[in-house]
Amino acid sequence: MTSVTVTAQTNQQSWGLFNHLDVGVTLGTTGLGVEAAMPINNFLRVRSGLSYMPRVEVPMTFGIQVGDDPAKSQSKFNRMAGVMESFTGSPVSDEVKMTGKATMWNWHLLFDFHPLKKNKHWRLTAGFFLGPSNVAEAFNQTESMASLLAVDIYNNTYDKLHGKTIRELANVKLIDLGPGYEDIYTDLDVLLKMQELFDKAGRMGIHLGDYTHDITDEDGNVIHKKGDPYVMTPDDDHMVKADMKVNAFKPYIGFGYDGRLVKGNDRLHVGFDAGVMLWGGKPSLYTHDGTDLINDVEGITGKVGDYVDTMSKLGVYPVANVRFTYTIF
Repeated sequence: MTSVTVTAQTNQQSWGLFNHLDVGVTLGTTGLGVEAAMPINNFLRVRSGLSYMPRVEVPMTFGIQVGDDPAKSQSKFNRMAGVMESFTGSPVSDEVKMTGKATMWNWHLLFDFHPLKKNKHWRLTAGFFLGPSNVAEAFNQTESMASLLAVDIYNNTYDKLHGKTIRELANVKLIDLGPGYEDIYTDLDVLLKMQELFDKAGRMGIHLGDYTHDITDEDGNVIHKKGDPYVMTPDDDHMVKADMKVNAFKPYIGFGYDGRLVKGNDRLHVGFDAGVMLWGGKPSLYTHDGTDLINDVEGITGKVGDYVDTMSKLGVYPVANVRFTYTIF
C-alpha cells in the first residue's frame, strides 16, 4: 500500500510563525485520513491529522484436531462427525474459516525540519502517532458457527465422561433439565460405551502450534510446559478470536520531499513521506483465551503461520506516504 498525506504548502521563501495553513488528505500504510500543517519558522513546520486504515478482509483457515496425534486426527474426526451432527442437527466441517482485518487508526503530530537553506523540498521528520493499541483482529466466519458449537458440545460431553469410574458414571447427568424436573440419568451401559468411544477419540480443538516456554497461572504454577501442544477451543460464545496489539504511543522518524503538483501553481503540491513508526518491540497477537501466538507459540503452519511469522518481525511499522497538498492562505 502507499500512503498519501495531503499538506498544502506555501511559498517556501516566506515562511513565518503560523502565517500559512496547508490542508489535505492521506492514503496508504497509515490508512486514509486528513491533515493540516503550518510553518513555525523558515526551517520548521508542524503537521497534525487523523488516519484510518480501511478494513480489508484477509481469509484464514484453521483445521479442527481430535486427540493428541495430528496424524490420526482426520480419521478420528470422520468417525466422530456423525456424533457431532446428531448434537447440532447440521453437518460439521473439519475446518474453521476466519476473517482477519486491520482496525488501526491514529492521530499524529509531526515536525518537518528543512536543513537546506536554498532547497526547501527535502526535509527530515520526527513526531509520534497515537491511537488504540488494538491494530488488527480476526474472528470466525458465520458459516463456522455450527462446527464450533459442535466442538463445545463434544468437549462438554467428553469432560463429563473422561476419567470417571463406574460409580462416578452412575451419577453423571448428560442432560440437566433444572429445578422442578426429575433428574434424568442415562443407562450405565450406554455411558460406558460412550466413555469408551470418546476416550478413544480424545478431546477436540484447533491445534495451532506448541508452547515456546512454560506457561504459568497467577500463582506461578506451571499449567503448560514448553513443547506442549497449544490447542485452542471456542469461547463462551462458541467463537474463536484474536487481537493484534502494539503500544498506543508510537514515535515516528523519517524523511520526505515536497514539490509543485502543477508548474507555476504555488497552492497545489505533491510529496512523499518515508520512515518508520516505532511499535516498541514485536507486536502481540492474543487469542480469546489470552495466549500470545507471536511470543508464546511456535510451529504454526499454513497461511496463519505465514501471517504470524511476518508480524513477529515487525518491530517497526514502515510508513510510505504520497502527499498532495493545497494552501488555504
